[in-house]
Amino acid sequence: MAVIYKGTQYLAEPGSFFRGSVKIDGDFVVSARSTFWKNLVVTGNLYLCPECQIKGNVSCKSGVISRGCVIDGELSVSEGPMTLCDGADVHIVSCAGDVLVRPGVSSLEINGDTITVVGKIHCGRVMGKKTRVVPAQ
Repeated sequence: MAVIYKGTQYLAEPGSFFRGSVKIDGDFVVSARSTFWKNLVVTGNLYLCPECQIKGNVSCKSGVISRGCVIDGELSVSEGPMTLCDGADVHIVSCAGDVLVRPGVSSLEINGDTITVVGKIHCGRVMGKKTRVVPAQ
């Protein structure tokens, strides 16, 4: 369970396991099937590869949450854009910028500037200045 550093980008090895809260100063690519038991704070862009699990809250500048990822806490995005891929499960999404929500995403609440929903999602509330629903192809 190592984090590899290159310039301003960090990479977690596949299947990494983090017990405490993690803070990354830069961009962070989290390889598939990694688990965080507490909070994750990223000052740059966050890229969660498929099937990652985060038990706490997440904050980042922008990023992509891949298919099958689970975030049990709040996802706070300071700038955007943020993409939630097919089948991601995020408790609450709060984004200052644009949010793209793909089919099968589950969330209690999604807040953002411009929210584009593609296909069918499972969400309690979608609140954006502009919200657009596009049928899945």
